[in-house]
Amino acid sequence: MKRILLVLTLCAAAAPVPAADDGGAYWSQRPESCREFRRLMRSDDRTPAVMNIRGWIAGYLTAYNRQTSDTYDILGIADFESAVQAVENHCKANPFDNLSAAMERLTEEFHPKRHQTKRQAGR
Repeated sequence: MKRILLVLTLCAAAAPVPAADDGGAYWSQRPESCREFRRLMRSDDRTPAVMNIRGWIAGYLTAYNRQTSDTYDILGIADFESAVQAVENHCKANPFDNLSAAMERLTEEFHPKRHQTKRQAGR
C-alpha cells in the first residue's frame, strides 16, 4: 500500500504544468511592438538594440529546440537570416503584435519543416 501511495504521489508531482496562466497569457522579455522592431531594423543592423533583439530571437529558437519534442532544429533547412526575415514579414503585416507573437507564428510556420533529429540535419 505504501508503494502505491508513493507511486501516485510521484505521478501527481510529474503532471504537466501549463506554460502560461489559465487564460494562456504569459510575460515576454521582448514586449516591443512589431512597429518598434521594424523601426530598429531599418537602422544600422549593428546597433546594440538590434543585436540584442537578434540575440533574443536566437535564444527563443534555441529554447524552442530544447523544449519541443521531436525537434532538433525548428528552422530545418532555413538559416537564421530566414528566421529574422520571417519575423520582419510578420511584423510588417501585424505592426501591433509584439515580438513574442511574431515568434509564435514563425515556429508554427516552420514546425512542419523542422529537422527532428541531428542525423536529419546532417550533423
